[in-house]
Amino acid sequence: MSTSKYFAQYPSFPSGSSIPIADIPTLYLAKLQAGSDEESLRLYEACRQHGFMLLDLRNSVQGEALLEDGERMFALLEATLTLGQDTLNRYACDPPRDLMGYKRAGVLKTDDGKNDAIDVYTLGQDDILGTVPPRENPEPIESHRGQCQKFIAHAHVIVASILNHLDKHLDLPQGTLAGLCALEKPSATAMRMLLSPAQPADDDRRINFGGHTDIGIITLLFNIVGGLQILPAGANNIDVNWHYIQPEEGCALINIGDTLTEWTGGLLRSCLHRVISPPGDQAQFARRSLAYLVRAEKNATVQRIKGGHVITPLGEGAEEDTRTVDAWATWRARQIMNGELKPQTRGGE
Repeated sequence: MSTSKYFAQYPSFPSGSSIPIADIPTLYLAKLQAGSDEESLRLYEACRQHGFMLLDLRNSVQGEALLEDGERMFALLEATLTLGQDTLNRYACDPPRDLMGYKRAGVLKTDDGKNDAIDVYTLGQDDILGTVPPRENPEPIESHRGQCQKFIAHAHVIVASILNHLDKHLDLPQGTLAGLCALEKPSATAMRMLLSPAQPADDDRRINFGGHTDIGIITLLFNIVGGLQILPAGANNIDVNWHYIQPEEGCALINIGDTLTEWTGGLLRSCLHRVISPPGDQAQFARRSLAYLVRAEKNATVQRIKGGHVITPLGEGAEEDTRTVDAWATWRARQIMNGELKPQTRGGE
């Protein structure tokens, strides 16, 4: 979690010119909640230019509550993903049809053709909030459903605040984007727990999670040690071009997903990112992260949002994509898994 309690458990992120660090902005939730026009504009520009930004949650009642929730979720992550392999296998997911549940390390191919090195457990928001019949999850999760509900509720408040600011800059009625992912509407929104063990410092070291963009609307991520990298737009996908995002105490990482890029006609950037072993002395430690991945409600489509004067309409003769977000997401996931589509940064300036 992004608090001093957890940061103190690991070596500092290494400094020096040999470690390429992404130049992404840090925004302040308290300023956004206070209605700062300057901070709101910085948010919009970050969504266009980078697709990634750090969000400082301190000095905000909702932000501080989410930091506390995140600490509890990191403890739950540890309790869940360190269960025996046979136990975890009972909750295995079935991608791309069903991404909820457990994904063991080594089942996906990464950029270098090797297998991934990350264990993942994905919890559906609908399951946790009780808007659908509950799934069966491992005991640590089932005994902490209330804590998961609090994390999701607090995370959603902060995500909705960000989306409301984007409404203003996109010339949309207030509440448009947040209304497309309301808590009470069924969706594939999820909380995802990820664990990568420390890897050997030799040629056997693997990419933990291959280059990808997030399929949904927006993602809120907590991590403590490094390893998350982004590829600047237009750069070739080779190791020297990837830049680390340095985790910062008290901050969550926010990034834009493909659905929001589609809805805005490419105005906002969905940036290619991957996970590798942490740099420097941090590489000796397992890497844990916690993500809140916001997807659109199930009845929404991926067609461009109409209204206002910022999002340009489709060109003459262009055909509207009326598939639901779920159908479109499944199609994209299958294309990527079959090697028919190469993930890449999309949209933005």
